[in-house]
Amino acid sequence: MRHTVEFKYRVELLLPLTDNQGRPFSWAKIERVSEALLERFEGCRTQPLTPHLGMWKFRGKIYREGVLHFTADGPRADESLAWVLSFKERLKRQFNQIDIYLAVTELFWM
Repeated sequence: MRHTVEFKYRVELLLPLTDNQGRPFSWAKIERVSEALLERFEGCRTQPLTPHLGMWKFRGKIYREGVLHFTADGPRADESLAWVLSFKERLKRQFNQIDIYLAVTELFWM
């Protein structure tokens, strides 16, 4: 049996649920992230009913926050990487964050 194999990128994004003062972001604002991923990659996944606890250090202080985990798979192409990097910078501004966790991994798609 022959299998068709493609190489793709998997994009994983952790988005905070609250701003730096602890106020929750509107669900509409969070949904726009899903919509952007859907428009770019034609599909995405998130776990809105199961927020994860994110922990990170900045200038020696430990921060804890609830985060949503978004995942999208897309073409393994320079254009995909350029879009993802631009998207991360846009999200940092929109959500007023120092940084946002974003990982891109290569995978086999069968």
